[in-house]
Amino acid sequence: MQRKTTLYSGNDRKKIFRVFPKLLLVCYLIQMIIFHLWFISPIVESKTPMYIPSQPVGTTFGYVGIDYEYAIVTLNPDSFWMFEWGDGTNSSWLRLEQNQTSITETHHWDEIGTYQIHVKYKSDAAPYGIWSDAMMVEIAAYSNDDFPEAPILYTGKIQGFNSTLYTYSALTTDPYNYPVCYRFDFGNGTFSEWTSYVPSGTSSYLTFAWGIPGVYILRTQAKNQYGLESAWSEPVQVIITDNIAANGASIDLVVLNNISYQIIYTSEYEGTFYNPSSGTSNDIFWKGGGVFLIDDDSDGRWEYLYIPSIGQIQPYVDPVTPQDGIFFQIPWLLIIIILIIVFGVIGVVLVLLKTGYLYLYEEEVEVEK
Repeated sequence: MQRKTTLYSGNDRKKIFRVFPKLLLVCYLIQMIIFHLWFISPIVESKTPMYIPSQPVGTTFGYVGIDYEYAIVTLNPDSFWMFEWGDGTNSSWLRLEQNQTSITETHHWDEIGTYQIHVKYKSDAAPYGIWSDAMMVEIAAYSNDDFPEAPILYTGKIQGFNSTLYTYSALTTDPYNYPVCYRFDFGNGTFSEWTSYVPSGTSSYLTFAWGIPGVYILRTQAKNQYGLESAWSEPVQVIITDNIAANGASIDLVVLNNISYQIIYTSEYEGTFYNPSSGTSNDIFWKGGGVFLIDDDSDGRWEYLYIPSIGQIQPYVDPVTPQDGIFFQIPWLLIIIILIIVFGVIGVVLVLLKTGYLYLYEEEVEVEK
């Protein structure tokens, strides 16, 4: 192969040298335009700012077929929110009103599995919102062993007066020690709200007043934190009269160690602790402030403290007064004061002797030469 050699004349070289500066100028102008557009031009903000909502608030575990409540908390007024439940369904757009800070929605899942919950936000300023990060929820099947035990009516009035508020408490345990709450059926077509959740094995209470005298059947029910509801308790008969002139005579039900007792009040502050199964009666003592002490075995000592206003009964221990021994019988304060005075006098005398204001008399004896 032969190499082809190109020869340039002098005129061609002159043309190249003339074009080269023009190319440099064009490149410089292009760089200046890019710099101007990138660094000097004003920044235009989007009229639809991106807002990524937080995950909803609610349980991350539950059971099939149980309704669970989820909430979003926001300070964006006049905004709209949608829940996507991870099972192919979603809520409608829910509006946050001016005086609201949260939106709640309930949902249940019909099959076991792990679901991803998202929420989406939109407003006039951001009509095309974005979904939140996923919240994972595990849904399991339940068995009869997962339910709380049927509660007992722990304390409360079983004979009283109409238009008077009485406190009732309930008690149960959960097989997995999940927190529980309670509600009451007052026998007149009225159900209470659920109480706040308390630890398993802890009682909770509500107050209620019947407006009309009569005989009512009182029941209570428990629910654990994952929505499983217990069976209703054994019914308890409550007798309500309008005999206010009875001077406070009434009857309370109290359950201790699985035994149902009655506190039969002969007045507002006096009564007896009665065991219907044995027919025995023991003392109660009004301690003041709506608190009663109970002697459940007639040994002369108070074993329980009962507070009807909050439906609480608990063991009571007498405060022990320490016995004064011989050490405490000695008047130490008087002895200390006397010692301070004695040592003070001695100190003053020593100072006077040292300074010469006080001296000891010495008898001079003349010796014959």
